[in-house]
Amino acid sequence: MKSTRTEKDSLGPVKVPQDAYFGAQTSRALKNFQISNRHIDRIFMESLGMIKLSAAKTNFQLRLLNSQQYRAIRTAAKEFINGNFSSDFILDAYQAGAGTSYNMNANEIIANRANEILRFPESTKGNYKFVHPNDHVNMGQSTNDVIPTVSRLAILFSLPALLNAIKSLENRLADLAKKHKNLVKVGRTHLQDAVPITFGGEIDSFRAALENSRRFIEEQSTKLQIIGIGGTAVGTGLNAHPRYRQLMLKNLTKLTGIHFTSARNLTESANNMNPFMNFSASLRSLATDLLNLSANLKLMNSGPISGLGEITLPPVQPGSSIMPGKVNPSILECLEMICLQVLGYDKVIEMACQRSNFELNTNCPLIIHNLLEAIKILTNGINMTTSLAIKNLKVNEKKIRETFENSLCTATELAPRLGYQLTAEIVKS
Repeated sequence: MKSTRTEKDSLGPVKVPQDAYFGAQTSRALKNFQISNRHIDRIFMESLGMIKLSAAKTNFQLRLLNSQQYRAIRTAAKEFINGNFSSDFILDAYQAGAGTSYNMNANEIIANRANEILRFPESTKGNYKFVHPNDHVNMGQSTNDVIPTVSRLAILFSLPALLNAIKSLENRLADLAKKHKNLVKVGRTHLQDAVPITFGGEIDSFRAALENSRRFIEEQSTKLQIIGIGGTAVGTGLNAHPRYRQLMLKNLTKLTGIHFTSARNLTESANNMNPFMNFSASLRSLATDLLNLSANLKLMNSGPISGLGEITLPPVQPGSSIMPGKVNPSILECLEMICLQVLGYDKVIEMACQRSNFELNTNCPLIIHNLLEAIKILTNGINMTTSLAIKNLKVNEKKIRETFENSLCTATELAPRLGYQLTAEIVKS
C-alpha cells in the first residue's frame, strides 16, 4: 500500500499520496470524477503554466510576492510548462464545473514544488507555510478568468499545425489542378451528366473551399486574443490589484508572443462562451468541406470496372477479409469518420455554450476538451489524407476522355442555337 500524507482543505482532512505534488483538492477531484480516463491535451497544461508564470511575475512587480516566493514559483511554473509534472496533472476531462479542479491542480503542484525549491527545514509536501496554492500561486486570479484564458491560449498554440496541414492539402490540390487544367471531363449536377468542365477546374473548386474555411478559422481565432484575465470571479476584479489586469496582459503577451487585449466587459467574458462556439463553427465548416472532398474523390475512384474510375487512389491496405485483391478508399473513410466526430463535438460545444447562468458558464472544461480534440484529429486527418491519398493520386486520363466523348453533356451548348426543346429531343433520341 502506498504511503500517504494528510492535507487539510475547507472541507476537512484529505489523504494524499506521499510522493504526489498535487494536494487536497486534486485528491478529492480524482476520487470524485472517475468517468472516462480521458485527460486534457498536453497543450492545455502548458498554457495553464504560462498563466501562473505570468501572474507570479505580475504580482512580484506589484510587490505582492517577495523575491523568494517569486523565484520559487517562477522555477516551479517553468517546470510545469515543460511537462515535469504530467503524471500529477491527470484529472478526468469530465469533472466539476468551470475547471476549478484544473486550476487547483496546477496551484497545488506549483506550490508544493516551490516550497521544495526553497529548501527550508519545514518545506515538505503539503506544508504551504511559505508558498500557498491559493494565497500565492492563485493570487489575483479566479478559475473563472483563468480557465477561459487558458483555453484561448491552448487553442492559439494548437492552431498553427492545423493551418499548415490545410495549406499543405491546398497546395497538393493546386498542383493537381494545374497539371490537369486542360483535361476536359463530364461535369455533373444531381449526379447526372450536365456540361463540360475541366478536371483541373473541378479539383480547384475543392481547393478554394478549403482556402475559404482556413480563412474563416483564422478570422475567428483573432477573437480568442480578447481575454478576461483580471476579472477574477465575476468580472469585477475582486481581490486583484488595480494594476494587475494591464500588467498581466503585458507579461502574458511578452511570454507567449501572442498579442492579447482585455475584454471590454469582463463579466461578459466569464459568462459568454460564444467566441468558442464561433471558433467551433469554423472547424465545422472545414469538416464539411473535407466531407465533400472525400465523397467526391470516393465517387471518382469508384470501380475500378463498374464505377466511374476517373482516378485511382494509392492502395494503403487490403480492403477485404473475403474478397482477394479488393482495395478500399481507406484513407478517405477514416477522414470521413474524423469529420463526423468533429461535427458531433461542434454540436456539444453549441449546447454547452447555451448553459450560462448569470455570471458564469460552468461548461468550459467540456468546451475546451472538445475543441482541442477537434483540432488534433483534424490536423492528423488532413496530414494523413495529403500524404497517403492525394500525394500519389493517379488521374485516369484515358477513362475520363472516353466517358466525355460518349456523353451527351455537350448538347447544352446547342441550346442557344437550336432552342431548348429541340436540343432536348435530340438528347432524348
